[in-house]
Amino acid sequence: MSLSLVITTYNRTAVLERLLRTLESQTDPDFQVVVAIDGSTDNTEDMLKGVRTRYDLKWINTHCKEYGLAVARNRGILASDGRAVAIMDDDSVPVPGFVAAHKASCTSGVITGGPRHPANGDERMAWKMQELGRLPPLTPMTIDQLQREWPNAYLVENNIGLLRDDWIAMGLFSERLKLYGYIGQEYFARARFLGMRYQFNPAAAVMHHGELAGDNGFFHSKKVRQTKVSELVRPSLMLSKHFNAQVTWARDQAAGRSQQEMPGFWLHAGMALPWRVTRLGLSRVRRKVRQVLGA
Repeated sequence: MSLSLVITTYNRTAVLERLLRTLESQTDPDFQVVVAIDGSTDNTEDMLKGVRTRYDLKWINTHCKEYGLAVARNRGILASDGRAVAIMDDDSVPVPGFVAAHKASCTSGVITGGPRHPANGDERMAWKMQELGRLPPLTPMTIDQLQREWPNAYLVENNIGLLRDDWIAMGLFSERLKLYGYIGQEYFARARFLGMRYQFNPAAAVMHHGELAGDNGFFHSKKVRQTKVSELVRPSLMLSKHFNAQVTWARDQAAGRSQQEMPGFWLHAGMALPWRVTRLGLSRVRRKVRQVLGA
């Protein structure tokens, strides 16, 4: 099984260079790295031109001016040469057996996810990974079954692997909302709609360096603001017509065909906004009440 590892990066030249060096210690040295640059304005490309690695390394730059994580991931996946493709971000460092684990477990029609352990003692993320770790290892389940039987399992799209053909068949990542807090939620909702299965591979682990938050100018406060907007808008894009359109879009991208116009969503989002704001406010009140009662 040939594997390409797509690493998305934004204005973290030094962090990315350390990560590329760290990958030299993988127990399976036969893999490709595709660095997908999310419109960085630093000297990332100059660094990449000078770095030498034992593994195959190439990169693409989206030159995206907005939050372009989905764009970068998609361009990286399409530029990959491996039969299987795993994705991760520049603030995550894989364990030495990461490549071998993804190679061994990648199978048709299944999303393989590994844990994203916090490197900085983040208690909330540690709890999420603990709950994810309760899943039976390497046991493919539908998203419906997973959510029903393991409701606290927190699926993370930063560190998943699929066959390259499956990435395209299920529509890659949606680029329609360039906002933090949209990509992963829409992706797993679409995976559920398409009947994709998910399996947990504890050996395909990364250490997430959350202490890097804001070092590239994308601060936590901005993420919070964008997440709030995403919560209000994204339901209008998580409908069957949009999921089907996303799949068609990805297949056209991969084949180099001209793109058909995607169905609109802003009118639907605007009409639903008052109800969603009310529902979101009530859900936050309920969470506060539960916190007070549990204290």
